[in-house]
Amino acid sequence: MDIHDKREAIDVRAATLAGSAFEDVNLSNSTFTNVNLSVASISRANLSNARIEDANLSNAVFTNVNLSNVRIDNAQLAGMRINGIAVSDLLAAYTAQAARSPAEG
Repeated sequence: MDIHDKREAIDVRAATLAGSAFEDVNLSNSTFTNVNLSVASISRANLSNARIEDANLSNAVFTNVNLSNVRIDNAQLAGMRINGIAVSDLLAAYTAQAARSPAEG
């Protein structure tokens, strides 16, 4: 199915769209629930103000991304690395430094 030059919402349920391609598409304010995006490739995308909840991002790779003001809460971080450094090591170093520094106030 080809959809070109359309400007309307699409309601898709219980469908398999595996192998689909989306190029120069505006999906702002869309909702994705119980969606399989495994092995998806997302590039040149604007995900600002996106909310990702209850998602499996294991083995995902983020390259050349703007993560300013990103908040990560209640996350499984085992094996996560930022610029090659294990996040668990970064958090341990932060905790150790915080314990050595007197509280400011």
